[in-house]
Amino acid sequence: LLLMQTLKDLTNSLHDNASLQRLRDNLNEIPKRWLARVDQPEDYLLGSVKGECNYHFKFRLEGGGYFQTGVLVASAESSQGGLPVPLKCKWRRRVGDLPVEIPGVTSNMYQISADDVGTDISVEAQPADADDGHHGIVVGEIGPFELDPATRRSLDNALGLGGSRFTVMQSKLPGEAATGRQDMGIHVSTEGVRVAAAQGSGYQNRDSKEIYAEYSPDYPKVIIHPLDTSKFQLVMNEVKTFHLIALSRTSRDLIALTIRCFHAKKFMSTPSILQTVLPVQLPDTAGVMPTMDARLDASIVLERLAKELNRTMQQKEISEKVLRNTNHEKKQLQEQLMETISGFTEVIESLQDQCVDGATAPPAERIQDQLRDVTAANHALQAELQTMRIHLDKLAESKKAAEARGSSVGPEAQVHQLKDERDMLKARLEELNSNSNSVQHDQQEQVHTQELKRLRQDVEALHNQKEQLRKHLQDQDKERQELQDNFLYVKGQLDKVQLKQAEAAENGSSDGRKELQRHRQTLQTVTDERNRLANRLESTLNVLEKEKAYHEQSVERVTSANSKLMEEKDRIAREVERLSNLYTESVNQLQAGQETHGNVFRSDSEANSVDPAELAHLKLQADELDAAILEKEEENESLKTRIRKLAVA
Repeated sequence: LLLMQTLKDLTNSLHDNASLQRLRDNLNEIPKRWLARVDQPEDYLLGSVKGECNYHFKFRLEGGGYFQTGVLVASAESSQGGLPVPLKCKWRRRVGDLPVEIPGVTSNMYQISADDVGTDISVEAQPADADDGHHGIVVGEIGPFELDPATRRSLDNALGLGGSRFTVMQSKLPGEAATGRQDMGIHVSTEGVRVAAAQGSGYQNRDSKEIYAEYSPDYPKVIIHPLDTSKFQLVMNEVKTFHLIALSRTSRDLIALTIRCFHAKKFMSTPSILQTVLPVQLPDTAGVMPTMDARLDASIVLERLAKELNRTMQQKEISEKVLRNTNHEKKQLQEQLMETISGFTEVIESLQDQCVDGATAPPAERIQDQLRDVTAANHALQAELQTMRIHLDKLAESKKAAEARGSSVGPEAQVHQLKDERDMLKARLEELNSNSNSVQHDQQEQVHTQELKRLRQDVEALHNQKEQLRKHLQDQDKERQELQDNFLYVKGQLDKVQLKQAEAAENGSSDGRKELQRHRQTLQTVTDERNRLANRLESTLNVLEKEKAYHEQSVERVTSANSKLMEEKDRIAREVERLSNLYTESVNQLQAGQETHGNVFRSDSEANSVDPAELAHLKLQADELDAAILEKEEENESLKTRIRKLAVA
């Protein structure tokens, strides 16, 4: 609460900054969004919604966090939990305070990509069919988005190593026949981008030659497909563009971000960015430092606190989810433990009852196991005894050798040596006794372990048998209930038939035949109607499929025509620029000639360096190019309008 109050005080002190106003709105929305996250157990985040409408609108982010791997979904219902309402959406990407429309996306879903890192995404939704009685326009907004940790680590590694290699596939161009896809390799470095066919692909086509493009102000650039999560375009220069498919969604984002980072690093240095964002103010001549504007520092602190608060709330949400799952698992384990304990208790009590009833003789298998254990222990003791005998022989030999050395050793030394040998033998004997005790203890533990394993197997078998009996009992109950329901249904139908027969006997048999004929006619009519509706539905589906294919082909044709027009427009613009430069150079040369000769025009043809006819011809060409540019722009606008209409349709 203290942190929230501090943030509010900072925002209230700054009124004239639009970005700070936006941050203040986001902070006001944070408690609502947090309460919405706590109330819902689903794995999605809700965005802020504004607008008036007569339907229930929801804007959510699926994917588990504000990362570029999520999916935005705008949904509407006639009421809370009612029927869904189809929507027509416009998606925008807000960069700072500037909203930019995302072209080509009109559905209620949007796949977040690398283009959306550091921005907020907003959607403007309205009912697709106004005749249903739903009206109103709502705007949902969520963000900002950032890179997921895995992609961030991969990007840091690529930037730290000075480059990286990526494997992609070449997609089919619009209007091109379907052929085998070629594996391509993209090598991104600090100097440029290299594209070539992957080694060992075994497929060669027109793009098998290696192409290299150095970083320039406009190229190379990556255009991410707004609908497909793997497709993108790599524009190497004015005439060469690759249509590629990445191996995954994160791989496509990593390729785009790596190229953009190296491109920005070459043409936008860090000192220039810092100088633009935070310009250095020199002191005046009087030596008095200018008063620093505290709003920038306050906005930086506010942004940092907002991010920290958002991160803390996400961590709290994750911790609460883990706590709920842990409590649920703990409860299940406790129930299983109690059930296992009760099962073991029942089995032990039954075994005790069997022992009391007289079944005290151990089984033959257990006796054989004990006999094998005792035999193994006996062999171990025999080996130990053999070792002791060898040691005693060595001691006897050493004793004889000591006696043979003569009388140099006195009786006291011999007594001391014999005492040491006796102590050593006693210690060895105690060790043998302890080993025998440990062997017996191990044997007892093995017997208990085997008994416990057998009891566990018996318990599991009994538990499985109990579950089978329970399932069998449930199946029997269901079968009995079904038989009872069938019996009641048959009895009711029999009563109805008996009543109808009694009525037919009273009214005559002719009424019964008429009733039967009428029911048959009704059945025939319903069957014909069903067949007619099925045929109509099938024909409608075929027509819709044909229209869909036609519209897709139209969109591809319009897209290819638009790209050609854009290339023509760029070429005409370059031609106009060239003619403008030529015209400027001609005017400059004319002015230089006039200044050289003292602003006096000479009639001599050698002194006149500019031909008026050529100048008029250049002006005429410039006018024609301007008219052609205007005509192409009008055609481009008309094509864009047709594309929007086809996309809406």
